[in-house]
Amino acid sequence: MFRKLGTLLLIAALFLTTAPKDIHADAGQPILDKSSLSSGIIKVHYADSDHKALVRVTKGDVQVDYSLVNGASYPLQWGDGSYNVLVAKLISDNKYQVVLQENIDVKKVNEQAVFLQSISIANWNETTKAVVEAKKLTAAAATDEDKVKAIYTFLTKNYKYMESKTQTVEAGYIPDLDEIYDESGGICFDYAATFAAMARSVGIPTRLVMGYEVHAPDMYHAWNQVFLKDLNEWGIIDTTYDASRVQNGQPTTMIKNSADYVVTCIY
Repeated sequence: MFRKLGTLLLIAALFLTTAPKDIHADAGQPILDKSSLSSGIIKVHYADSDHKALVRVTKGDVQVDYSLVNGASYPLQWGDGSYNVLVAKLISDNKYQVVLQENIDVKKVNEQAVFLQSISIANWNETTKAVVEAKKLTAAAATDEDKVKAIYTFLTKNYKYMESKTQTVEAGYIPDLDEIYDESGGICFDYAATFAAMARSVGIPTRLVMGYEVHAPDMYHAWNQVFLKDLNEWGIIDTTYDASRVQNGQPTTMIKNSADYVVTCIY
């Protein structure tokens, strides 16, 4: 089950982390919107129906590439400092043209604020079906932990892992949260993106994390970290694995042991 999942997400990881070959500078018309910089995100407006494009965000030695979605937000999740944002369009097989490149200085951004935002790979608004559900589920919640438990319980009881989806999803895949909600399931990326959107929408700082779980070290995986104010720390939540356990009547704990997870990227 998880071997196919790992293969799929490893392909996605290579898309996100491997530098495109043969990048050339070129003039273009994208717009970099920095109006939400204080929340740790930038937006990219660039519509070119003839070309796919990517957004590359770099800070020091850390670099992440995203499939460009016009008007979507991209996180500056590594704290204060100097970032480089590059937009490039695909002009031929694995060859890109740079259409925008800009350095951005980030100062005094709240560490948790960036993890409350909608971003390109966990894209949501107040009408997103999972977000509407989250508001209902947490309406009577007294604490942040109660909110997290309500969302966690909903996903682990109702969402099914979709083995067949691993055969069709391509590199650069971005979860469609409404589609995932209607299907009540998906792959681990879908679980993690949905949980992130639901928790963020009710004020819980939530990271979407990729890497490896130590009991399946060859399988690339996605999960979440939530910041619980009462504990003043980040806790690990893995709805993909736990959905299988819960639905099979197996005991499990919501907050996981950090020693069991190896992080390669946080969004």
